Amino acid sequence: MPIRNIDVFFRELKLTQEARIGVLAETRLGIEGHNWLRQLMLNTRDGEPAAMGGVPLALEAEIVKELHFFQSNNITPIFVFNGLPVARRDGRGFVKDDHRPAYRHAAWEQYWQGHTEQALRGWSTSSPQALADPVPFVMQVLQAHGAEFMRAPYSSWAQLAYMYQHESQPIHAVYSSLEMLMFDVDRVVTSVNHSRATFGWIQRDNLLGKCGITANQVLDMCILAGCDWCPTFPPLLGDIGFSFKSAVDVTRQYRSGFNAIQAMADHPGVRAANYSDSFLRAYCTVKYHIVLRLDGSVGPLNAEFAPNDLHDIIGYRLPTAAYHLLAQGAVQPPILNMLVSGTWLEFSPPDNGESEEYRHLVTQWESDVLRQQCRLLCTSLGTFFSQRKIALQSWFDPQSEVVLHDSKSTKLSVKFSAAGTAAGAKDGGVSVSSVLERSRQLLGAGAGSGCRAAELLAWVLQSLQLVAADGQHTPLGRVLGVGLRALHGSTGPQPAQPLQWAVVTAAVLLDRGLLSGKVWSVAYEDQQRPTGDAKQEQFARAIARIATLVPPGTRRGPWKLAYNRDLLAFCSAARLVQKAVNSSADAACLIGAAGSGAEPASESTQSELLPLLRARRTMPLECATSDATGLLAHALLTDYARSGVGCWGRIQAAAEEGLVNAQQALRDAWSVAGAVRAMAKARGGTNTDIIDACDWAQAAFNEVL
Repeated sequence: MPIRNIDVFFRELKLTQEARIGVLAETRLGIEGHNWLRQLMLNTRDGEPAAMGGVPLALEAEIVKELHFFQSNNITPIFVFNGLPVARRDGRGFVKDDHRPAYRHAAWEQYWQGHTEQALRGWSTSSPQALADPVPFVMQVLQAHGAEFMRAPYSSWAQLAYMYQHESQPIHAVYSSLEMLMFDVDRVVTSVNHSRATFGWIQRDNLLGKCGITANQVLDMCILAGCDWCPTFPPLLGDIGFSFKSAVDVTRQYRSGFNAIQAMADHPGVRAANYSDSFLRAYCTVKYHIVLRLDGSVGPLNAEFAPNDLHDIIGYRLPTAAYHLLAQGAVQPPILNMLVSGTWLEFSPPDNGESEEYRHLVTQWESDVLRQQCRLLCTSLGTFFSQRKIALQSWFDPQSEVVLHDSKSTKLSVKFSAAGTAAGAKDGGVSVSSVLERSRQLLGAGAGSGCRAAELLAWVLQSLQLVAADGQHTPLGRVLGVGLRALHGSTGPQPAQPLQWAVVTAAVLLDRGLLSGKVWSVAYEDQQRPTGDAKQEQFARAIARIATLVPPGTRRGPWKLAYNRDLLAFCSAARLVQKAVNSSADAACLIGAAGSGAEPASESTQSELLPLLRARRTMPLECATSDATGLLAHALLTDYARSGVGCWGRIQAAAEEGLVNAQQALRDAWSVAGAVRAMAKARGGTNTDIIDACDWAQAAFNEVL
């Protein structure tokens, strides 16, 4: 949580000043990424992530608009996003009494009753998406537009404070939330108003003067008020609620937070919470937070005074190379947090994950993929991690765990080529289909192609059980090969990478029996509205599920077509598979870094990791899966089922009002459907409904094609 009630206190004292945006011209503005993203998400809040999955379709346009604003005002933004969470002492993974699933279900009930506006409001306040989820997508957009960004090892506040206070001044000002004041920053930009071309900012000296405290007391005051790393000081919680001014008064009276705690040590709330320990841990978390230094090393702020048990406060130390990969967006926090915390947490998806099919996918398929990742990672990262217990916990059974790794686990290893042999031209041309064709060369005896991207991608395919350890194709891998060749035949020799990955996801879901037109174990109201022939409804459902795997493109305006919870449930399963692909790619990069010898902090660290960074960018970097393309296909096919004739013209206006490239998205979906049809045929008689569905839908798609 943010510092409790500090925003109200600042408004009451009128501490925020306003200035023209031109004052920031020619500056490098360090931006706290999560605070900035939170504002953008509020601008795009329309319930879509909860109703359709993925990130808001309008988010990319909002990011581009922000970048243009900074550019037009001659400001260079430097975005710094949070990295790993600080270790929790209570080990709590899931929020108690999380009411969002119930709110989402109630919103769907409203929608089925025809109350769309109420449903959208309900979805907008109950999104399952954590603010960190869209960050990989945001990084892709920033990179495509040449903006500078990084992930901090842990908190972006500490990283920004380090950069702002460094003598070389990599940034000249900080745009952040008020929590930045805890890190001894003298002024903070807190808001930017595009329409008025102004910005709001806080000067710490004004706060000190009005509160009658010193700069050294600001941190104590904020911790006592309650923040992300410490609850509110119990004596400040009165019958009429909490006021930030009470934290100011106590700090001023006792001169420090610790003195106040000692003076009120007999308070029942202080004793019960062991508050002095919580306070000191939070104090050390801020004072000695871990940052990535300009020389490439990773260490604490105020290092000369840092305690020697920071691992107990911040978290277990990872190899330096891991923080470098994290900083550049090549590795995402979940897999690193799994290593540090010992737990992989699986949270409720947008549809609430009520079906047996989804839960089996978590406990049976995803756990197997993660288990292989853990064994290879823990073997490569040294003695401590090789003995570490790591378990998977899910929201639907939080008291149980699936052990992924412990001291008894079989040790596995993988060998990649030397880092210096990866050529940029080679890496840039890597695709799923080309790597699948060369898997024996890349993974078999005497492997070593010299192309790091190809080797890492081959290992990802191995972790998904598409190829064996010796590079031989598994039965599923052979089926995937058939699908990729069919995709090449319909789109040309170089299908776009997102379409190839859509076929990979389809192969996994087809193998698990989830990609078909059959209703899952939980039926929703969407499936109780007949459109005509039951068989045709099943065909429409199958093709719409395939289309869900295809990225929808850019948002143009409001979404006018129907939402569908059945497609959202399938979208959640697809996202789970794609998340496993991402974590496998992250694990491959970490294993490659461990084998490259790029651990010591030196000028050579970045050059050693460069082939890994280049390789990682040839693989998926985000999980922005939504069911928008599936909804397009479902609208097309249900209309076709009713009328028996092509109907693109009847839905075209609504579709293109919502998406810029709606027709192209449907064309891509049909290409993927052709690949899935080929895979279903290769599997024999187990997926004839997919073949029949594709044959039936051909007439409906002819008008689109």
